[in-house]
Amino acid sequence: MMLSLRGALSVQGRVLYALILREALGKYGKSKLGYLWAFIEPLIQILVLVLVFSELGRESPVGGDLAWFFVTGIVPWFLYHNISHRLSGALGANQALMAYPQVTAMDVLLARAILEMVTLFVVFLALFLGLSVVGRANPVFDGFHILMALGGLSCFSFGIGLINAAIRLHFDSWDKVFSAFNRPLYFVSGVFFSVTSLPYPLKEWLQWNPIFQFVEWHRSGFYPVYERVAIPYGFLMGCTGVVLFIGGILMFLNKNRARYL
Repeated sequence: MMLSLRGALSVQGRVLYALILREALGKYGKSKLGYLWAFIEPLIQILVLVLVFSELGRESPVGGDLAWFFVTGIVPWFLYHNISHRLSGALGANQALMAYPQVTAMDVLLARAILEMVTLFVVFLALFLGLSVVGRANPVFDGFHILMALGGLSCFSFGIGLINAAIRLHFDSWDKVFSAFNRPLYFVSGVFFSVTSLPYPLKEWLQWNPIFQFVEWHRSGFYPVYERVAIPYGFLMGCTGVVLFIGGILMFLNKNRARYL
């Protein structure tokens, strides 16, 4: 029994590893910039925000360097955006591979999500080390909260991605609809502001935005000022559980349609 389970897990692990390599080659291998684009894209946004806010005479609302404040908001945003958005097209792009019985729809979705997650973690680490060298990054205040926030956001984004992938099996233009809905979220998810800088009514409304709360949770690992901010951990775990459950059910109900598009 244990040997058969170990063998099945070994096969599944090799399948997942091969799919991740294929995803990496498909996304970065065809571009001249390759994997560098994963660093360039968030870096451009950070530079633009720093230039705009510096020109306006603004400072970080929680102290420290302005560039690092934006890093702690942009990286979680990219993590959410890339996982939730890119999963919607994963099944169609890997349809031929799902002709093999060892490859399931969930394998394809997991592979794409893991690639995005690992890529953003590497980008974040590189930005942290780079800004630390020039003395512009905050030291880690609570590493546990950083890892929990990024891990929780990854799971939340994966749940949204599962829902998107299931809907797109029936509505091919769903990714455009989701992108249109998702775009305004960038401006209300704490990328360039903090809960400490908001007036009372806005603060109350944004409490219901889980992406904003994940960004604030992530920042609490770098800024001691967040010790005075109540992060709603139960709300975030509840939202994550709900979207994972809904996404999992939808993919289960559509597993045959996913394999035989």
